[in-house]
Amino acid sequence: MRNMPRLNGTKDVVAYVTGNFQERSIQPEEIIAKSWQRSLLNYGLDPHSPQDVEVITNHEIKQHLERHESYLNIARNGLTGLSKRISAAGFSVLLTDESGLTLDAKLPPQMKDIWQDAGILIGSKWGEKNAGTNGIGTCLIEKESMIIHQHEHFFDNHKQLSCSVTPIFDPLGNLKGCLNASCLGSSGSKETQLLTLQMVMMYGRMIENSYFRQSYRSQVTMHIKETKNFSDLAQEQLIAVNERGVIIGANRAAFAEYEGLLLPGQQLLGCQIEDITGLTINELLSKSNGGANTVYNQSPKLLDEIEVAIRVPAGIISPTVEPGNKQTERSNKHKHPTLEQLAGEDLDVLQNVQQIRHVIDKDIPILITGETGTGKEAFARAIHDASAKKNGPFIALNCAAIPESLIESELFGYRSGSFTGANRKGMKGKLEQANGGTIFLDEIGDMPIQLQTRLLRALAEREILALGASEPTSLDIQVISATHQNLIQRIKDKLFREDFYYRLNGMALKLPALRLRSDKEFIIRCILNSELGGSEDVTFSPQVTTLLNDYHWPGNIRQLGNVLRYSLAVSQNKHITVDDLPIEVRANKDLFKEGEIVTEIEESKTMSLSDFVSDEEGRRLLETLRRLRWNITQVSEELNICRSTVYRKMKKYNIEQPNNMY
Repeated sequence: MRNMPRLNGTKDVVAYVTGNFQERSIQPEEIIAKSWQRSLLNYGLDPHSPQDVEVITNHEIKQHLERHESYLNIARNGLTGLSKRISAAGFSVLLTDESGLTLDAKLPPQMKDIWQDAGILIGSKWGEKNAGTNGIGTCLIEKESMIIHQHEHFFDNHKQLSCSVTPIFDPLGNLKGCLNASCLGSSGSKETQLLTLQMVMMYGRMIENSYFRQSYRSQVTMHIKETKNFSDLAQEQLIAVNERGVIIGANRAAFAEYEGLLLPGQQLLGCQIEDITGLTINELLSKSNGGANTVYNQSPKLLDEIEVAIRVPAGIISPTVEPGNKQTERSNKHKHPTLEQLAGEDLDVLQNVQQIRHVIDKDIPILITGETGTGKEAFARAIHDASAKKNGPFIALNCAAIPESLIESELFGYRSGSFTGANRKGMKGKLEQANGGTIFLDEIGDMPIQLQTRLLRALAEREILALGASEPTSLDIQVISATHQNLIQRIKDKLFREDFYYRLNGMALKLPALRLRSDKEFIIRCILNSELGGSEDVTFSPQVTTLLNDYHWPGNIRQLGNVLRYSLAVSQNKHITVDDLPIEVRANKDLFKEGEIVTEIEESKTMSLSDFVSDEEGRRLLETLRRLRWNITQVSEELNICRSTVYRKMKKYNIEQPNNMY
C-alpha cells in the first residue's frame, strides 16, 4: 500500500490527478477530473489503497427497503425490463437511492459470484465519499447521465468495471436515485458503451414517467409535445395541475424544456398552465371535451404549435362550477378538501402530500405536527378520504379536552354494569367506534402518561378490552395523531413515553405555519369558496392584500378564517378595506388609507419592518439581515413578515446576498 503524498492546495491536487491519469493512460473529461479532486480533497481517499465496497447489515437493508417501498415498486419494472435486454451480454443492473445505496440488483446468473465479489449487490454503498469516482456516486453529484469506464474509476480495484448510469428524479424535481448498468472487463473503448447508456437513459425516463403517473393519478395531468416533432420518449413532457390550473408536478423533460424559457426567478412549479399552453385550465377541459380529445394551440413559451393530451381522473369535473348550477355548488362547498387542495401551491407541502400518498394503506401510523391552527385535523380527514378505509368511520378524539378521569373510558369504552353511574347499555370507546376506519388522536402530546402505556399495548396488539368485557375486540384501524407540542422535549421531561412516540411516528408530517407559506392568497380564496359563499364577488383593497400577506398570523389558518368572516360581515358590497379588518390585524403595522398614513401601533409593541418607511425601512432590513447572518427565516420572524416579503423588500431596496461588500 502506497502512502498518499502531502497535497498543499489545488495545484498539487491537479498535478497529482494528472499524474495518475498519465500513469493509467487515460484522458478523462472535466467532470471526471473534478470527481477525482473531490475524492482526494473532500473525502481524503487514496486511489492506490484498494477499498472493499461497504455493505450495510441485513437489518439496515430491510429498513431502507421499507422506506423506499413506493419508489422500488415503481422502478422494478424498468429495472427488470432493462436487465432482460442486456443481461445476456454480461451486464448487471442496479437501482440506488439518492445516497448511492443499492436498493435492487439484477445480476447475470452465470456471473453472480463474480459480481457480488465486485460489490454489486443489494445494500452496497456506492456514494462518491465511500467509493470515490464511480458511475453511481459521480452521477448522483453531477445529476446527469454518464459513463465511467474502467481506469476512470478512482480505486484500482474497480478498474475492471465500465458503468453507464442515469439519475432518476421525482415529479417535484428532487433526486430519487439512479439506474446503472455495468459490465466487467470490457475489451472495447468507452465509446462502445454509448448504446448501453442510451438504453439506461430510456428506462430511467420510463421509471420517472411511471413515478409521475402514480403520484398524480388523482389529478388532472397533461402530455404536451410540439406538433411538428416526432414522438420521443425522452422528450415526453408530463405536467400535473391543480383545480386552479397551477402546475404542481412535472417530469424531467418538462423541467428541461421550460425552465430556461421562464422569467428570471420564476419556476415551472407554481406557474399557471396558461403560461405554457396559452389556454386556461377551463379552456383546456372545454376544448378537449373533458379529456376526450387532443387540444392544439400556439404555445406562448415555445412559440410553436403544441398538442396537449389531457387525462381527467374519474370523478374530477371542471375546477369551476358552471353558473346557475346551485346544487353542484352547494355539494362542493360541503365536501372536505383533498390532500392536494390543502397543499395549495406551496411546494414544501406538495412534497409532503406526495410522501403521504406513498404510505397510505401501508398500515403506517402518521404523526402530524405543527402550530395551533395549521390544519392538522383537515389533513387527517383528507388522508382518511384518500385511503381504502374512506367508507369507514373517521373518529376524532381531542386528548387535551377530556378530563383525565374519563379519557380511558372514552378510548376503550365499557360494558353494561361496569361501574356506578355508567350507561346501562354500556358504551363503545373511540377505538372501537373507529373500527374499519380512522382514529384521529388530536393533541396526543397532552395524553396522561399512564394512559399512553395502555394505548401503546392496544395499538401494538391491535385489540382492546373494554372495561367489564370478558373478550377482547380486534381492531382494524388507521392511526393518525397530531400535536403542537415538542414531543422529543416531552420525552426528555418524562412526560411522554419514547416507545409510544415511535409507535405513533411511522411517518412524520410537519405542517408549516401560515406566515411561512408562499400561497396565502390561494388559501384566502379557498376559505372564501369553501366556507363563505364563494370568492367571485369578494374584492380587497391593495392595502388589505399587502397586509394579509405580511401579517404574522399567530393563529394560522384558523385565525385567517375568522378574520375573513369578520371582515366580510362588516364590509360594504363585499369589498374589504383596511377599516373592515379586526383591530389586532390593523394594529400590526402602519396602514395606508386614501394616501395617508394611519398609525395604530401600541407603544409597547415590538417594531416590525413596516414601522420603518422609505429609506429607513431598507436600512432596518439590511441591518437585520447582517446581524442574523442572512438567515431569512429568522429575519422574517423578527420583523413580523413572511419570507416572501423579505425577498420582495430586498429586491425593492437592491439588497443582495452577501458578497465582498458585506
